[in-house]
Formats: sequence, C-alpha cells, structure tokens
Amino acid sequence: MAKNIIEKHFDQVAEDYDKYKKNNSFYYDNLKVLLANLIPKNKKVLEIGCGTGSLLASIKPKYGYGFDISSDMIKIAKEKYRNNKNLRFSTVLPNKDDIFTSREGKYKYIFMSDVIEHLQEPEKTFKKIESLMSTKSIFINTMANPIWEPMLMLWEKLGWKMPEGPHKRMEYKEIKVLIEKSGMKIVKHDYKLLIPIKIPLITDFTNNYLEKHFKKLAFIEYLVAVRS
Repeated sequence: MAKNIIEKHFDQVAEDYDKYKKNNSFYYDNLKVLLANLIPKNKKVLEIGCGTGSLLASIKPKYGYGFDISSDMIKIAKEKYRNNKNLRFSTVLPNKDDIFTSREGKYKYIFMSDVIEHLQEPEKTFKKIESLMSTKSIFINTMANPIWEPMLMLWEKLGWKMPEGPHKRMEYKEIKVLIEKSGMKIVKHDYKLLIPIKIPLITDFTNNYLEKHFKKLAFIEYLVAVRS
C-alpha cells in the first residue's frame, strides 16, 4: 500500500469529495456532533487527513492545522476557508518547533477521522502524533466499525459512497497495541450511530432507544488517548 497510490487516489476523488459528503450528510453531521462533544471550541487543534477541511472548520478551533497527503484536497480546503484566519492547511505535517506549533504551545487536541485504514505505517504516525502532544493533549481517532466493511463495499459498488481506494480495516486490539507502543494510553473506547443513514421513523427510534443495547454494532468506532 504505497503512499503514492493513496495520494493519487485522493487527488482523483478530491473534486467530488464534498459531493459525496453531502450525499451522506446524515453520517457526517453525526460525526461532527461527536467531535464537537469531544473537542471544545476555541482550542488548538490538529487534524490528520483533513480532506477539504469541513470537520476541522466545524470544531471552530482557535488555531486549526489541517494536514492531508493529497495536494488537491489541500488546494480545495485553502480556497473554501481562505477567509478563516484561524485555519491552516498543508501537505506537510507540522513540526514541534515550527512557528505555528510553538506559538501557542503544543496541540490540545489531535484527531483523525476515517484515516487510519489508509495509513501505510500507523505506528510511525502515532509516534509523530505523540511528539506533538503535551501531557494535557488529547488524541481522538474515529473510524468505521470494521464489521461494516461488507456493507461499505456494497454501497461503493452501488455508487452511494466515495470510492475507498487502497485500505485495510484495523481491529481495535491492533490499534491499542500500536497506540501503547507510541507512548500513549487509551482512556476511552466507544461506539456511536447504530444506523448511519436516514430512514424515516426507523433511524431515530433505533439510534435513540436501541443503540445502547447494541453499541458494538454501531457504525462509528472511536477512541480517546493521552500521553502515558
């Protein structure tokens, strides 16, 4: 799973990226709510795999740095948020000593959403994240629950979701080992959104009343980690 293949894939889908998000707005709106509950407004935030910047912007950070390997995604993000002086987008991961990083101290929150399955070297990424954290920083990873992979591939074939490109779904136990090897520890692991699409009557009832009984089947799986 070479990096250049992944980069090429996301360059190819960049133009339609926001269209796919709009078509699946129920999921993305709920993801934004989850992130807003985990990341307060007006904080210093780094997003890894920011795409066109919508999630980072929705958090309303005091300083927001969005990193993505796709130059086409970053180009769109910069244009979308050209008037937002609190946001910066780049194809280069921030360095702990650069001006933007050191100006207000280390990042309070670092997050990735639907990115881990595309990482060529996840352990290396986690170690980089840990280096940008202070003892009070928080790392958040959200992803599609691996048990939904067959359904996701079906939706892709039907044209209902963005082409996934090269990826490998990781189980929580694998991620936990890599997180701990990088110098972090997980303080929360949970699930959200039992049904990720809007079906009149059914979705609201299921997510509001049944989700708590079938949490491990929910679509979004997420974890919260701090430096150990």
